[in-house]
Amino acid sequence: MMLRAVDVNLDATEMVLTLEKEQSPRTIEYIKIDRLEKITEQVKKLFRTVEVQGVKVSVKGMDEPIVISSDKLGDYQRIEDYLLHTVAEKYDVAVEQ
Repeated sequence: MMLRAVDVNLDATEMVLTLEKEQSPRTIEYIKIDRLEKITEQVKKLFRTVEVQGVKVSVKGMDEPIVISSDKLGDYQRIEDYLLHTVAEKYDVAVEQ
């Protein structure tokens, strides 16, 4: 089972994520991110299936990756750009497209 973010706050050295079915937010330091992977998922919406964009975040010390997806967040594009470019370059994180 993948962990899904429903709220993301990006700071200079870390991000604070609220995950589905969890009360308290988790703080993830960018330096602990192992890998970022750009993904496309099929998500059921009412009576149809739509494609949503996402970023799968693998974190050192965590068993499951965290998925940040466009259907859960209003400012998804800004978050994706920041993670895949700024964070990936600054912290030398591997990115899979």
